[in-house]
Amino acid sequence: MTIWKEKVYLASQNHTQQRYHRPRHLAYPTEAATFRFDKKLLAQLRLESKEKRINLNTVLNQIVRSHIEWHANAAKAGFMPIRKALIKRLFDPMTKEQIDALAADVSRGLIEETMMIIMTSQRTEEPVFELLERWIRVSGFNYRHEVTDDSHIFVIQHNMGENWSHYMGRLFEEAASEFMRVKPDTQVTENALFIRIREVYDKDL
Repeated sequence: MTIWKEKVYLASQNHTQQRYHRPRHLAYPTEAATFRFDKKLLAQLRLESKEKRINLNTVLNQIVRSHIEWHANAAKAGFMPIRKALIKRLFDPMTKEQIDALAADVSRGLIEETMMIIMTSQRTEEPVFELLERWIRVSGFNYRHEVTDDSHIFVIQHNMGENWSHYMGRLFEEAASEFMRVKPDTQVTENALFIRIREVYDKDL
């Protein structure tokens, strides 16, 4: 099994999204707080906690983090929820040339959207990595994010067809070229996407 196929296989076996977390000694500080919930909502939260086999505090933290990291500003940045089946139906009949043109057009506004979602004015590669990972998580895709000495590697299992893979690969190629002045390595299959983005150092510029 090649490294690429092995990574896709590992991503497809994940039941939950995976990423490399901050080391425990660098974890953000926490603070206790008390909130009141509607009884029906609290019952649903407890049921979700039981189904996921995680404690209620973790469920609430996941919900709040998802809101802060994405939903609070996504609409302002032009993002909207849409069914995966509809996206697949729209992309399936498109030619590769049409997809390339669409990716180039969409990428032009990606920088401003990135800043609005991440809520930062820091124009480095980190906001792009953060936006990509946040988008993958809220989309519900299985994925792996690996960080090496010089690269960020994403393996995304989306199950939405080769044209969607091609579009996402070209979109991030365009965005990385414009935003970070690098061209990521991408590989696509019918249902998965591999992205390797090499970090830029001053000596590379």
